[in-house]
Amino acid sequence: MNHSHTWYKNLLLVILCILLGESAAHAAYNHEIGISGGTAFYLGDANLSTPFHRPGWSAGAFYRYNIDTRWAIKASVKYATVQGDTRDFGYVFPNGPAYASFERGFVDATATVEFNFFDIGESKYHKAKYKATPYILVGIGLTTYSDFYASNNAYKCNIPLGIGGKWCINKRWTLGIEWTIHKLFIDNFDVTNANNQVLENPYQVEHVGFFDTDFYSIANLYISFNLFDTNKFCR
Repeated sequence: MNHSHTWYKNLLLVILCILLGESAAHAAYNHEIGISGGTAFYLGDANLSTPFHRPGWSAGAFYRYNIDTRWAIKASVKYATVQGDTRDFGYVFPNGPAYASFERGFVDATATVEFNFFDIGESKYHKAKYKATPYILVGIGLTTYSDFYASNNAYKCNIPLGIGGKWCINKRWTLGIEWTIHKLFIDNFDVTNANNQVLENPYQVEHVGFFDTDFYSIANLYISFNLFDTNKFCR
């Protein structure tokens, strides 16, 4: 009786180890880290509508968790620079100086959800046929920069929207390109000193609309590395 009981316990232990090992293996297929670099530009009262005008630079790092072959979540941090000058477009503001210009460096930290249009790699339930896919993303972000008014750092929320594409080189490495535009809820992102204060609501409208506040955009190339030696997921 004791021998039978010991055999039964050992069998349960073996089954439990197999299940836990399989679960851990699948969990290990989902993680990657990467670095990115590229350009950034600003849209606001010193540049109302021209993408990639007076481009700055950006660099950063990210962590991505691949939920399955279609969905992923990503946390990223970037440093970027942007600038603008009203003389480039001949803008003249009422009761303002002849022109206004600015340069700004800032940190952008975002958490986004990505949706792949094609299945990439393999999941527990699905084997994909594709090595590349376009994707879209949306999320929430935090923008940090030096605040002219308070003489310290400002922390402002932003909403990032973007598109991208990724190519799975092999089971370890992925190349990608991504373009995001970040909606701010302030109109003084371009105010860095007393000479360009006019860029905050220059027409003195009572109600500032959705498109009347500032935006910035970041376009990057990136490369990422799978943290674990995987035989299931190629991201």
